Amino acid sequence: MDNYYEGFEGNPEIDIYTFSKNEKVGIEMWDGYFDEIMRAIQPVNGEWQSLAYYYNLYEGWYDESPWEIPNNQEALKQFESIDNSTLDKVSQEILTKIIELFKNNSNNGIFIEYT
Repeated sequence: MDNYYEGFEGNPEIDIYTFSKNEKVGIEMWDGYFDEIMRAIQPVNGEWQSLAYYYNLYEGWYDESPWEIPNNQEALKQFESIDNSTLDKVSQEILTKIIELFKNNSNNGIFIEYT
């Protein structure tokens, strides 16, 4: 797994991953990076949708971890809608890897784990 958590030990961690040959494949990150990415997603017609809905209402992985993302295609569209220039360099790199993970695993379960 790609690690963007080093140096933030002791702070909350978010892992986004799928399984390949019984091993986790994905990204480990400090929740601050994930927060920056998720805050860059805009509501649609004044309402939160898909993954941003769960994030902004503190549901999903906050209630149950690991939590399987219910609609990978919708989540991918949200990540792709983000204006990269609004993110810092590390968050841009993480977003690129998240998009790649979703594109390569659209038919597999993708999970978020909050620790």
